[in-house]
Amino acid sequence: MTKQRKIIVGVVAISIVLILFTLFFIIPRGSDLTVEAPAPPREVTNILLPTPIPSIIAVKADLPIQDVKVLAESALRNYLNKPIQRKDGAIESFIKLDPGPLTMTSVSDGTVSVSIPLQFNGWAEVSKSILGKVIRKRENIEGKATALLTLKPTLNPDWHITANITSDIYIQKAELEILGLTISIRRILTKLVRDKVLPKLEDVMVKYIANIDIKTRVAGLWTRLHEPIALNQDPPIVLVMEPLEILAQRLSSDGKIFSLSFGIKTYIHANIGGTSANSVSPAAQRIGLPDIRFVNTLESGYHIIAPIEVTYTAIENFAKPYVEKTHKLKGINTRIENLMLYGSGSQLVAGLRFSLPTLGAKGQLYLLGTPRYDVDTRSISVTEFDYTLTTQNLLIDIAEVSGEGFFPNLRTKVEEKLAFPLEDRLSALHEKLSDAIAERAIGSHVLLHGTVDSITPEALYLTQTGVHIPFRLQGDLTCEISLNSSEISH
Repeated sequence: MTKQRKIIVGVVAISIVLILFTLFFIIPRGSDLTVEAPAPPREVTNILLPTPIPSIIAVKADLPIQDVKVLAESALRNYLNKPIQRKDGAIESFIKLDPGPLTMTSVSDGTVSVSIPLQFNGWAEVSKSILGKVIRKRENIEGKATALLTLKPTLNPDWHITANITSDIYIQKAELEILGLTISIRRILTKLVRDKVLPKLEDVMVKYIANIDIKTRVAGLWTRLHEPIALNQDPPIVLVMEPLEILAQRLSSDGKIFSLSFGIKTYIHANIGGTSANSVSPAAQRIGLPDIRFVNTLESGYHIIAPIEVTYTAIENFAKPYVEKTHKLKGINTRIENLMLYGSGSQLVAGLRFSLPTLGAKGQLYLLGTPRYDVDTRSISVTEFDYTLTTQNLLIDIAEVSGEGFFPNLRTKVEEKLAFPLEDRLSALHEKLSDAIAERAIGSHVLLHGTVDSITPEALYLTQTGVHIPFRLQGDLTCEISLNSSEISH
């Protein structure tokens, strides 16, 4: 043996002696084989949540043209119940106008065309000087005329409706025969109606349109949207809205109905149990009804943030019957006790006590895992559970090397049993919200209805008390406002 080989063998021998010496004095033996790993810190990491998305509640206010027609006829008869008397040069007239059923049509931009058939009767007296003598002749007159009006109503940002209106009259025939002379009074009657009747008729129609009260109806809805809507009592589920502004399109018509389409822009979130979403509105709540902001198109759809928190205690109680017992891992009876969960950073900590009587070992271990939401099973689970670095000490390494592989199996066992189901909570939320918005009366003039199309998780993060998952519920939400013509003042 060479001198170099002797040196190498000597170094190896000394190293083996040192390792054995270290193991003899450092490693506990027999019933004193104990591991007490330090606990990870109970401090969670704050995360930046996704920017909230406002909802648009579609609001449609409809007024049947037939209703407008009926009330316009009533207003017209009230106005024309007094005869018209006028003297124009040599002709004095006394005319009574009797309106028939009017015809009212509209086009897509809301422009209304009104045709009013009129029967007129009365008398006309003509004074004519013949050979220095004034001769008066009175004749009864009857005839037909048609009044035509074109009216363009406009909804203004301050909720008032104004209207531009034009009108004219067409008299088919109106003649008198005096002393064998046929005298046409069509021009005179046309001027009479244009001067005396049409301006007043225009005022009546414009006043009637202006008194269609949309603002009161929408203001009532706006106020009610600030009030929490209770969806469920146990657990308490409350819907909270933060209205921001009102969008609208210009008045339109399909020929039978006047329509006003609005969109109430609002944040919506749901408070579930003791868990609530923070206020997300960048502006303070408005008490009064805001002015309208007109847009070319409206897209409705709601986004409701419903935060669900599962406390660490709830997960512990769910998992304890499966974890806190004796497990046979790799042929070794392992007793697990005192399961304890909490958040550390962005990971879930599972602390537990273990004992292996056959090896005379016991101790406190800590596992760190990443919580996640499983879409398929609708449950909270943990992936990549592993021991803390301080737990991976010499004792565990020796146990692994010696073939006692109960520690990897223990990790797997804890991962399997910590899957916490959320199916019941999400189903209840879906059911209660669907029932609440399927058809809900808000006051006597507003009907709210909608659908729940999807529920998806927005994020998952840990708090000091549990696992927090804000879910986003999406669907469509509309309101129908009844503009009952019988209640419109005129």
